[in-house]
Amino acid sequence: MNKKKVILGSCGIIFCLIGGSLFALDHFVDRKMILEQLYSNVEKQTGRKLTLTNLDIHIFPWPEIQASQITLSNMPNGKNPDFITAGHLKADLNIWSLWQKKIHFQTIELSDVKIYLERDAQGKKNWDLQSIEKPKDISAIDANKVSRRKWKWQFNNVQLLNVECWYDDAYTHKNAHLIFTQAELNQLESNKVKFNINGSHHHADFTISGRVSHFDELLENEGIVSQPVKFQVNLTQYIRKQNIGSLRVSGTLKNLVQIKGYDITLRGTILNLNDLNQLLPHANLPSIENITLSTAIKDVASDNDPVAKPQINQLQLHTGKIKADFLPADLQLTSTEIIANDLNSNVNTQITGQLYGTMFRWSGDLGSLRSLQNNFFFQTKKMLSVSGKLTSANYNLELNGNIGGNTPSLDVNLNLLKYNNYFKGIGDINAQNIKYTGKITASFPLILSFFMHMSNEDLYNIYTNGKLTSNSIKVNQFHFDNFSTNVAWKNKELALTQFQLANNVSNFKGNILYSIKQAPPTITINLKPSSFPMKWMEAYFAIANVYTGQVTIMGDFFSKGYDWQEWKNNITGKLGLLGTDGKLEAEGLKHYIGQAASTLPLKESLATQCLAVRAQINPEILYFDTLTLQTNQFALNGQGDLNIPDQKLNLHFTPDIRLGAISASAPIRVGGTLSKPYTTFDKNKNKVFSLNINALTKSVVPTNYCKDALDKARNPLGISLKK
Repeated sequence: MNKKKVILGSCGIIFCLIGGSLFALDHFVDRKMILEQLYSNVEKQTGRKLTLTNLDIHIFPWPEIQASQITLSNMPNGKNPDFITAGHLKADLNIWSLWQKKIHFQTIELSDVKIYLERDAQGKKNWDLQSIEKPKDISAIDANKVSRRKWKWQFNNVQLLNVECWYDDAYTHKNAHLIFTQAELNQLESNKVKFNINGSHHHADFTISGRVSHFDELLENEGIVSQPVKFQVNLTQYIRKQNIGSLRVSGTLKNLVQIKGYDITLRGTILNLNDLNQLLPHANLPSIENITLSTAIKDVASDNDPVAKPQINQLQLHTGKIKADFLPADLQLTSTEIIANDLNSNVNTQITGQLYGTMFRWSGDLGSLRSLQNNFFFQTKKMLSVSGKLTSANYNLELNGNIGGNTPSLDVNLNLLKYNNYFKGIGDINAQNIKYTGKITASFPLILSFFMHMSNEDLYNIYTNGKLTSNSIKVNQFHFDNFSTNVAWKNKELALTQFQLANNVSNFKGNILYSIKQAPPTITINLKPSSFPMKWMEAYFAIANVYTGQVTIMGDFFSKGYDWQEWKNNITGKLGLLGTDGKLEAEGLKHYIGQAASTLPLKESLATQCLAVRAQINPEILYFDTLTLQTNQFALNGQGDLNIPDQKLNLHFTPDIRLGAISASAPIRVGGTLSKPYTTFDKNKNKVFSLNINALTKSVVPTNYCKDALDKARNPLGISLKK
């Protein structure tokens, strides 16, 4: 017999056997038994009722089972009556499995699927499926053993088509709607399950694919499985058919329900995190461009520490521009890099951005990755290590030390290259080697959940206590080589005590208190006796050069406002100013007293015995109760006021002129403005000029006005109040 006849004969026998088997199939399968067992098993495992209609077994052209109108009931008191519904089910049947009382499907296809996920106001979730343990009926079990043997189910692949998923959360008042055009699960009978899902949401599309090993053991066990499940998931997102990012998650998992025993690696890139709001509209994700992420996270919980926080073994994050509500309005981050390659390595950071329109760059580290995650994950007050440099065109700042904890210690070195944003009116400030040594503590724990909800009020609860020093500060053309002050920030108040700013010709001392407890902020200055050249004040206030020499100034001042201009317009206080051994400049004095200068014995420059001024400062009026200038030839004593906004003068002087045995005086009034004053003679008992001639044999000792005037200047708080 030739080979061709043998093959044809064998095929004919096989076709007859298959045909006979298929012909007998409809009589062999008990549909009612299958449905009853299916309903019972599903309800026992999930606590929900399963229903379906039109269960059909088709023989030709190939064996398959079809059903329609499949439903799985919702939890009691659920918003929708059904948890899952499907319009149609189709399954390819392996007929050889029927002989072993096993229903084996190569592929199960569900189409027109609707899934209703919900959580009620008490937080109960309808996807928490609870198994029902019923007491065993021994008689029924025995009867089943006698009458029939249970069928087994097995399927390889599952396909879901046209899936709609609704999410309704009454607990958080959020809802969502997802559409899956296709979802496939393959190789379910093996230990390496593959899946591929294509879906969309609002204006975004996504693709999820990957594989899972030992998936069957994970599903069958509610506790920790002995063999960790290995998985890999790839997520790709699309906006208007443009790829906006991809994420790859891989690792192991020992418990699916409680998410325990995991060791996960996450890598990926996202063009803009804000785009994912179209995929997850209730996430409210900030705008972060060009994200590249690589991290490894491990669950370190154990029997001894069952609630241990996750451990980050690796962190590599690169981002572009960041726009987020948690950043101050004037702060923009243009690029960020955070790298820690293992648990014990330092967290290196590189950040560039803009602050008030000025570019800056931070380069440094935040301690080890282990200590950083301990600060973020644990509800205790921990210490944060900081080391690095902050640089820009206007300043550079170096930090080294610890923030928070029980023993904080921080060293700060600042070089202020040019700063005039807030101090317009004073001028430019250029400072080198500004050093801060001290402590910075926080009244709150350094934890991640706190920083995600940080407010300005929380920032005010950061306390500082230390000292500022510098050997080079320049304000306009004035250079100081000695600056020091104690610094304390607490309860929304900044206190600078034992303040000192000095060079070879000046020395300013005092205390400053700046408070933001209420709006607008307030500033209080207590100026201790400070020395500087009088020409500095003459230059700043555009006063004619009247006095050359060192002067001492002191007083208490108070103001409120948000910047220097507001401070100037709201200042109140009391001022004392005095000088000895200086020189009176004739031209400057003539500028203010005009024709009255002809009554005085003036030279170009005249040695003085004293200059004494005491004044009260109000927002619009500078009131003088003491104005004394005394030389060997004459003295000027006066009072009056200066209108600050208009710079209008209203001063009254009484000269005391000594010419041997003759003394003369002509009361003078100075009006006009600082730049254009004018002089008139006040009437003194209807006389403009008074003259006293003493005995020729005895000269009159000049009156010493300095002692009383200097005592008043040294006690500015004693000035009477004027409104």
